[in-house]
Amino acid sequence: MVHVIKSYSEDPLRSAALAISLLLHASTALLFHYAYIDSGQQHLILQEFAWHFRILLALSAALSVLLRLFRKNASLLLIFKIGLFFLITYPLGLEVGLFLVLLLTVLTEIFAYLPVKTAVLYCVLCLGTAGTLGKPGSAFNYPRDSAEIQELITVGLTSLLCSFLLLIYRQTRINLSTEKHKTGHLNSVISQLSDANLDFQRYVHSVEYSAVQSERRRISSEIHDTVGYSLTNILMTLEAVSDLIDRDSRRAHEALERSIREAQNCLEETRRSMQELRSKEQNEAVGLQALAHLVRSFSEATGIRVKMEFGNAPNSFGSRIDLVLFRIIQEGLTNAFRHGQADTVRIALWIENSELLVSILDNGRGTSQIVEGIGISGMRERVENIKGTISFKNYPDGFSVKAVLPLTEDDNGQNTGSPRG
Repeated sequence: MVHVIKSYSEDPLRSAALAISLLLHASTALLFHYAYIDSGQQHLILQEFAWHFRILLALSAALSVLLRLFRKNASLLLIFKIGLFFLITYPLGLEVGLFLVLLLTVLTEIFAYLPVKTAVLYCVLCLGTAGTLGKPGSAFNYPRDSAEIQELITVGLTSLLCSFLLLIYRQTRINLSTEKHKTGHLNSVISQLSDANLDFQRYVHSVEYSAVQSERRRISSEIHDTVGYSLTNILMTLEAVSDLIDRDSRRAHEALERSIREAQNCLEETRRSMQELRSKEQNEAVGLQALAHLVRSFSEATGIRVKMEFGNAPNSFGSRIDLVLFRIIQEGLTNAFRHGQADTVRIALWIENSELLVSILDNGRGTSQIVEGIGISGMRERVENIKGTISFKNYPDGFSVKAVLPLTEDDNGQNTGSPRG
């Protein structure tokens, strides 16, 4: 409800209500002057009412200003407004021009400042008050004629039409505000779910990396234990052989054969462990393979189309550059989704003059002012730690991140084959 009420305060009708009211009051004053003074229609009622009319009209305009300043008291002020409307129009009767202009003034302010249900009640009160003006009466001790049928029909239809149009406008604004609130809430929920999905992807990647490292340590420990145990046995056996070789050649020969078998078993076990370790390394996503996995997971989680161009980049730049590159692209994708609301992201890599050029361009809405929050500051810090540079720029059709990462011979010498996936 708070969001909807806020949207009412931004209603164009409410913002323009004071200007419309003052313009209609000025029009009413001109109509009264030219229709009843300059034209020579010196009715006795009008002669007596002329100065009263100007005072009451000025009070009505002042109430319009108060309505703008004290919106919380609109209900009370509009009661006075309807009373002034009756006092101004009663001596004139249903004079079509003046009556309709003043009625439109009151109806505009009713629908601009009051909730719909209250506005309908006030509208009925205003039209009921106006309905009494068609009957014969007297003003300033002079008789006032009743309105003609044609005037009653014209005024009645016009009043109902204006009220109906204002009601439709107000209800449409409410519906739009409600839909906007629902859409904003859904977008917020979708964003939260997507963020949770992205965080889950990061968690999975972290768990996978931890599992690989744990398995590496286990295999390394196995190699250490196996080789250490076998070499100890072989060393002890060879020492025994050196003592037995002169005294008991047969036992020395048997001990030597046991050492050979032990060495063969150790070699076989070491080969098996190394093959297992190499298999784990091959299955671990590093470098551009990790980037391809990141892009695929991000696209599946958010529905954003990501175009990745590896250019002349090798499969890996080494752990140092690989990590910085991974974090830059990860944060660039996240910003394109969270802040830019993009539906397409282009990522390009290229090596030139021992530097890795990284470009991330999305077609989101961009921003008029770039504020370096945690994400952008983190990107800049990582890049500067390896003596690189990074820049952010807003375009009419999106937002770009460009980074330059210096490469050493070791970084540039990593597996130069193009990635396959």
